[in-house]
Amino acid sequence: MKSILMLAILNILTVTMAFASDAPVKDIVVYKNPECGCCTKWVKYLQDKNYNVTIESTRDVLAVKKRLGVPERLAACHTAVIDGYIVEGHITHRDIKRLLLFRPDIKGIAVPGMPVGTPGMESGDTVQSHNVISFDEQGNMEVFAEH
Repeated sequence: MKSILMLAILNILTVTMAFASDAPVKDIVVYKNPECGCCTKWVKYLQDKNYNVTIESTRDVLAVKKRLGVPERLAACHTAVIDGYIVEGHITHRDIKRLLLFRPDIKGIAVPGMPVGTPGMESGDTVQSHNVISFDEQGNMEVFAEH
């Protein structure tokens, strides 16, 4: 019983440290229009959270989304790829960490549109409620996180 309790505590600490740590997470490639200011802010946000960001500038981000299989109704202004997952839109680093920690059997996660208050879309203290949506190869979608 004591060893099971210790194992449970160790697992909780591991998960907590993964969320709390700002150590380098992973390399991430961001596809964005070179003139998009909010995309640039999101890249800076990721860099501030110790992500190693590679920017792929393109004037045809829609073609990238189509090639990667981002559902049209989940589209946002930029698309990223990290460790085989698609990250669409203004997603927080905590949601990315959760994705990488639990590694669900999905294609990616998305914040459709450009909700005010998300990383790169800051506007004072205003934060628009929004959902992070997961999607898979078959086009199934469900709520990954609520904000």
